[in-house]
Formats: sequence, structure tokens, C-alpha cells
Amino acid sequence: MASDNERADQLGMMQIDASNKLDQFILGATLAICAYLAQTNPYAPFGLNEETMLLVSLLTFASSAAFGFWRIEAKIAIMFANAQALDADEPEGIEAHRSVGLSFIRKSVLHYHWRNILLLAGLASYVGTKIWASYQSSGWIPVN
Repeated sequence: MASDNERADQLGMMQIDASNKLDQFILGATLAICAYLAQTNPYAPFGLNEETMLLVSLLTFASSAAFGFWRIEAKIAIMFANAQALDADEPEGIEAHRSVGLSFIRKSVLHYHWRNILLLAGLASYVGTKIWASYQSSGWIPVN
């Protein structure tokens, strides 16, 4: 029978694996959204028009994807810092690697929040643009 520590380690590894898979899935979906929008969006000169607003939503999704990449990169750095801490012999080295790992944990959480905020903002921007454009074309919103 496995001890509590072994079961805790197994659960921790399962959580890390699930978190990594979720990050990869969200990044893949975000990049697919960017590719779709880049191919299907019409483009026109900048102004207060549908095309510019669709470009803004595309750039918002692309920014979300960048934060997704940076989150995965920070998580890899966390694992490396933890491995270095486990490999260190003296307590000063262990603490140095732990502090590096903590700084990457803070970056990872920050990137997580910005990725999700930008993903929702891109969705709201895209849907809002589509709704605005439909009202504009039906004459509800005056065009100068």
C-alpha cells in the first residue's frame, strides 16, 4: 500500500501533467482562432469600421497566444529550477534555486491571468464587432 507521501507525489504529478495539457490545448485553440481570423477577416484602411475592429480582435487573440507561450516557458523554467534545487548540495544553492523558481511561479501566474483576460477580451471584441456590424448595415447605427 502506498504511503501518504507517495500518493501526494502521484497527485502532484497528475496535477502538473493536467495543467500542462490544458495550457497546450488553450494555446493550440488560440492559435487556431488566430489562423481562422487571419484568413477570413476582410482588411481595409484603419478607421472606425468593421475591418479595423476585427483586426483588433485578432491582435487581442494573438496577444493571448503570446502570454500562453510565455506561461509554458515559465513553467519549464520552474521545473528546471526545482531540478537544480534537488541536485544542489549546500543549503545556499538550494535556496538560490528555490528563489529563482518562485520568481518564475509569479511570472507563470501573471501570464495565466493575462492569457485568460485577453482570450475573453478577444472573444468579446469579436462578438461585439459582429453585432455592431450587423446593426450598422441595417441602418441602426449611423455611418458618417
